Amino acid sequence: MVSGPLDFELSFTEVYKKYKNEHQAIREIMCLKEQFKYYFDNIQKGDLFAGRVRYPLVGFGLETTTGGSLFYCKKNAILKKLDISNVTNEYKNKVLDMITFWEEEAFIDHEVSLGDKPKYGKMIKRLPKEILDATSNYIADMGGRLAGTNINFGKLLKKGIPGLYEEVLYYKEQKENKNEDSSLYKAMLMSLDIIKEVMLRYAEQALEMSENEKDENIKNELINISKILNKLANSKPETLREALQLVWIYAMAAQTVNFGRMDVYLGDFYVNDLNRKIITQEQALKYLQEFWKMIVARRIAAHEPGDFNGRIIIGGKGRSNEENADKFALLAMEASRTVIETEPQLSLRFYEGMNPDLMKKALDVIGEGRIYPMLYNDDVNIPAVSKAFGIDEKDAEQYLPYGCGEYNIDYKAIGSPNCSLNLLKALEVALHNGKDPLTGNIIGLQTGDINQFDTFEKLYDSYKKQVEFYIEMLAKRHKIEYEVEAKNAAFVLVSLLYDNCLEKGKSVVEGGAKYTGGIIESFGLVNTGDSLAAIKKLVYEEKKITLEQLVEALDNNFEGFDDIRKMCLETPKYGNDDDYVDFIVKDVSNHMCEHAKKQAKKINFDYFLVVNINNYYNVRLGNLTSASADGRKKGEPLANGNNPTAGRDKNGITAFLNSLTKINSDNHAGYVQNMKFSKTLFNEQRPKVEALLKTYFKKGGTQAMITVVNKGDLENAMKEPEKYQNLIVRVGGFSARFVELPKDVQIDVLNRTLY
Repeated sequence: MVSGPLDFELSFTEVYKKYKNEHQAIREIMCLKEQFKYYFDNIQKGDLFAGRVRYPLVGFGLETTTGGSLFYCKKNAILKKLDISNVTNEYKNKVLDMITFWEEEAFIDHEVSLGDKPKYGKMIKRLPKEILDATSNYIADMGGRLAGTNINFGKLLKKGIPGLYEEVLYYKEQKENKNEDSSLYKAMLMSLDIIKEVMLRYAEQALEMSENEKDENIKNELINISKILNKLANSKPETLREALQLVWIYAMAAQTVNFGRMDVYLGDFYVNDLNRKIITQEQALKYLQEFWKMIVARRIAAHEPGDFNGRIIIGGKGRSNEENADKFALLAMEASRTVIETEPQLSLRFYEGMNPDLMKKALDVIGEGRIYPMLYNDDVNIPAVSKAFGIDEKDAEQYLPYGCGEYNIDYKAIGSPNCSLNLLKALEVALHNGKDPLTGNIIGLQTGDINQFDTFEKLYDSYKKQVEFYIEMLAKRHKIEYEVEAKNAAFVLVSLLYDNCLEKGKSVVEGGAKYTGGIIESFGLVNTGDSLAAIKKLVYEEKKITLEQLVEALDNNFEGFDDIRKMCLETPKYGNDDDYVDFIVKDVSNHMCEHAKKQAKKINFDYFLVVNINNYYNVRLGNLTSASADGRKKGEPLANGNNPTAGRDKNGITAFLNSLTKINSDNHAGYVQNMKFSKTLFNEQRPKVEALLKTYFKKGGTQAMITVVNKGDLENAMKEPEKYQNLIVRVGGFSARFVELPKDVQIDVLNRTLY
């Protein structure tokens, strides 16, 4: 038999072909059974947990961060691998035939640039031309994935694999007694059997490794791994280490990359182990440190472009046995203090009356230069989530930030953030009657020439029409995406641990989850508000320039128009506690959020919301956006999240925080607030910082993502990166080692005001 570097991809394809016409849940599980032979990688010397993973070039995943969205084929990477391999023509032709096959069967073509139309995939075939065109440009763009899954780890640990098997079997028999299709339940049972196979395979491998290991400590750990995995295959976990191992194996099998409210489902294991003297606090910390490192290893294996995942939530309302959960939360923060990495994204939810030791520990860790934990204010967020999502406060208590900062409801809601909206580009095309001045192409609505905008209200209305149109198109595409996903996959292991899916006999995307929603990632909010404020003041109120003169200056990137740029830069800017501009930014936000909310009923979703959680897209989209009336030049980054444009907040930290609190918190699914403090202020004047943060949160601040650095660290890191390998910063919706960021992103972070 001819063999080569893409043998797994070829064998996976053959399995898919064999089960192509089976029920989507059965096809998915048979493909995963084949995939797991490759996907679950060997135990490495020194590991305390089994379950390292690697991602194939053809396979099944939830999103690009887990290989790809549904069934995927990384065509370009395959061709590159084929190019550098010494294989026969016969083998090469097999691979090329495989690529051709997947161009028909894959869910979506992900190997396209931002704003370009995907070329192939089942979802693309389903989209009407109007929707495809409207969601593949520099204003609105959309991929395809199932992101933000948060499964019920508590149930997993309470029941174990055998207990889950019994529960699924019960529902399967109920279904069959009614002569109804039980394929989903059959697939769930098969999936649990496959997880058992994975654990037993690892148990055998660990034992074999121990027999050849001379280091007694490593030998004993390998024996422990083997014993734990053999036990978990047949019973539920009883210790912290067993619980962590089961959480990891199941999460990797389900390909979910967030770990929910870990203090809730592990707090009792931790405290019980301490009380029974099974472990010491030091041993427990070591387990968490190693778990944290496994999260990092998964990200590296996935070749992710940024550190967006690995969310672990601690603290907050709605926790059972809060005392034990608090003890675990303190341990988790110590793990993040001692493991200097960009993941996991540890997030502390807090509220008035919570154990003060948690916030003290959080600020101590942040003060050392760690960017975790991120802080989320339950007193504001729970009622805000309740109103935005349209759910009761009991369910809202289970809100979880994930990914770049979007909110979800723990194991109850599916609301994948699958699209982006560039508000500043929408304003740009409104000023050019639908035309993109960078390309000359019509990409927006043709709402009139600028000489028709004799009032600010007419211009603003033109901008709003652009935004509304694209929100509506993104909502329609979101609905189609879920429909195509439901026909092509069942996300079996995720559905198994989502509320209501077992009872309904439906997967998470076909109505099984308690709440179905969608999310738009928005960018350029602050630039748009600042620009509209500048236009309103300079053109319509003070009449210093005409709209035609301003647009001419923008089209020329302010070259030869220094006087106009100076005027633009001198207009009020968000972040300085100036109601004139802050209320315009607020209105831009409310318009976008409220119009998105209206789409939910139209597409039969429970919610359809916006987030403003800029990641590196604020730089990428800035590169695709012309000069703007806030004084920003062509190609410069957009403001990051719900933050002022870098360096434009000049009235001090109190004014900065006051501006942040003016934006409504109850009509969206998460807005990012980044703050950069000097170590001198944060650590030497801690009471002042605590008072500032307390007032900010009391006035309605939803959350804070804090970076603490020495003055000059960032500049020095750009000059001598080898000396600053552990300098980690909060970029936007993700964190990164500063020296590993592209230069334009480094400059964006550097230019942000340091308090």
